[in-house]
Amino acid sequence: MPTLNLPLTEEPSLLPGFDETVLESARSGEHALLQAKRTAAYERYSVIPNPEAFHEEYRRMNPDLFRFPSFTRLDIPNESVEVASSDADEHYDVVIAVSPTGYRIQDRTGVLSQEGVNVLTLDAAAREFPNLLEQSIGTAMVADEQRKFLDLNGAFWNVGFFIYVRKKVELPNGILIRYYNDQAGTTLLPKLVVVAEQESRFAIAEEFSSPDGVETLCVSGREFHLDAAADVKLISLQGWGNKGIHIGEDWARVKRDGKVDLFSMTFGGCVSKMTVGCDVCEPNANAYLGGVFFADEHQHFDQKTLQYHSAPDTYSNMMYKGAVKDHGYSVYQGIIRALKHCVGVDSYQTNNNLVLDATARADSLPGLIIDADELACSHGATFGNLDQEQLYYLRSRGVPEGEARRMLVMGFFDEVIDRIPFKPLQDHLHSVIARKFGSL
Repeated sequence: MPTLNLPLTEEPSLLPGFDETVLESARSGEHALLQAKRTAAYERYSVIPNPEAFHEEYRRMNPDLFRFPSFTRLDIPNESVEVASSDADEHYDVVIAVSPTGYRIQDRTGVLSQEGVNVLTLDAAAREFPNLLEQSIGTAMVADEQRKFLDLNGAFWNVGFFIYVRKKVELPNGILIRYYNDQAGTTLLPKLVVVAEQESRFAIAEEFSSPDGVETLCVSGREFHLDAAADVKLISLQGWGNKGIHIGEDWARVKRDGKVDLFSMTFGGCVSKMTVGCDVCEPNANAYLGGVFFADEHQHFDQKTLQYHSAPDTYSNMMYKGAVKDHGYSVYQGIIRALKHCVGVDSYQTNNNLVLDATARADSLPGLIIDADELACSHGATFGNLDQEQLYYLRSRGVPEGEARRMLVMGFFDEVIDRIPFKPLQDHLHSVIARKFGSL
């Protein structure tokens, strides 16, 4: 079932700054369940080969760009502190804010006082829901798949949250998680575990930010477990400052009639490596993967998706749209994997790229691994500049060329942005895209 796994190492294969000494520091004083989970993740992490430029997944993004030797693990106190609020907070039911000084969980509409919704730190969840956490943390990823950075996060995370929504509960306004790091030379390792019971419905928004000129690294790990007919959306915005580096791993397991929508927005930072995987593991399970990106000023963005169909009559759909200009470079890699006897699978990959000047580059490598008959799996990618006929049409009707170009770029992104359930995020994206587009 694995895709591009490598032979495991006989000697420990460790990334700078993430060894057994750091593991022991992370485990110190924790609940026994979390200690055991960290140790299990470390054992997997330590035998998976470190990423190298000659590995297939990294031929277009040299792992030296991650600059692990330049960073140390950020020590975030496991305590609630006052964190500055944001204008966007008022639009959500629950707001989690994280900074180097600690975290804050704010119940803005009273949903946490009602039975059915729990938003806790992982430490609190280990005490209140030990059996559920034991079953969910570290188990969303497809068995036998090797993901070095997901296990690194599982062993060394420095801030973690558990979202548990019970049967038939809906959150009308969703949950916002804000991560902020202004400590130069540090690594933020946030972990998120989400459990959605039958027929629950809710959305989560995430925002990552740091000041310009501050060198930071983030290695995030998110796991989603959806029971029958649950509906969960994640919308994640990378708004790091111009020196931020981001590595993200998302995995979801979706049961019968469930639907997960994992949506990433990559605009900030200098380097980003995102991997999004889903396993639609029971009939009529559904997964939607997607995102938007805009790379300019030597930004380097890499997106990888893994769509696993381990049950018949399942559906997945992936759509990434992005633009590159001013020496920006984007890479998309994707695999649809349908296992033996998984008939009735319906799966798609679409990657559309705007290459807005001759200095920019976009690569796309969609792929299929199919071991079943009687299914429909397809992929496609497009590359190009703005459509000259559409540009001519707008100019011929009196629209200035700069405004016409801006309108076409916005129209290109809106097909995906319209899927975002949070209006403040939609508005923010439009302003970011307009700023990046500039006067081209």
